[in-house]
Amino acid sequence: MLQAIDKSLREAGLSYRVVPAELVVELRHRIDELLGWGSLSGSLYKAYASSLEWDGPAKLPVARSLIVIAGPAPTYAAIFHAGQRRVRAIIPPTYVSSSFRALCRRLLEEVLVPAGFGVERPRLPVKLLAVRAGLGEYGRNDLCYVADMGSFARLESFVTDADLVGGSGDTSTVAVDGGRRASQIRMSRCAECDKCVVACPTRCIPSDGSLVDAERCLTYFNENEGAWGDRLAPDAHNSLVGCMRCQQICPVNRPYLREPEIIAEFDEMETAMILDHPSLDQLPESLREKLADFDLDGYSGVLGRNLRALMG
Repeated sequence: MLQAIDKSLREAGLSYRVVPAELVVELRHRIDELLGWGSLSGSLYKAYASSLEWDGPAKLPVARSLIVIAGPAPTYAAIFHAGQRRVRAIIPPTYVSSSFRALCRRLLEEVLVPAGFGVERPRLPVKLLAVRAGLGEYGRNDLCYVADMGSFARLESFVTDADLVGGSGDTSTVAVDGGRRASQIRMSRCAECDKCVVACPTRCIPSDGSLVDAERCLTYFNENEGAWGDRLAPDAHNSLVGCMRCQQICPVNRPYLREPEIIAEFDEMETAMILDHPSLDQLPESLREKLADFDLDGYSGVLGRNLRALMG
């Protein structure tokens, strides 16, 4: 089965690692360590903790193997029309993700389900999992960098009751793809580079190599409702959601920078509705479906505010 999974994922242009499901215990221990040291914001973790499944998905009571997958993630853009203005709004990698998730699930199910095994998607800190599994490394900006993709990589994780790692119980080494030991946490190139530190519009990336102050990151502001107040300079805004500054300036990403692909265009009426109606249920069904097609429906409460900032 492992050879069949390897062939299927590689033919689709994806990279992956397989590790024992017991690695989840180590991931949780690492999170607890960061909380204990004060390196991870307790309030931020509390806000996201309810979405994590440390005990695994209920639909798959017996978990034996974790599969973490990375695929190239381009930068997209949406066009909005407001009066005589045509505004191009960047959508960073990873936000348009449902089609990639569906592809990964389908490729795994085609191998595992006929053999009598289940596949589910656990809710885990996928960047931490990918780094610990040896699939990627952290940059100074705390994004996950994957070989031949840079930080323009979309990550997904799945769990199965199939034993794909031989039952060794050893979580220190990945099971396939070279068996690389995941000892490199931060990219070595980051040691002599501070371009992302200088480029960060909110100065949330420490120069000493410690964790990014996530609650000061523009991505955090852009994903959460509420007034910005005077915390953000007018020229800080660069994306419809999230932020691209540290990825665009990173030397490691230089080979992967591409002109954003236009995936959606909103006419003047649709743009006006997004600007004026922050709640998803206030939008007509056709517009809700259009946002959902590009995985933006979950950010409907901030799109209008963020778009106004981009428009100046």
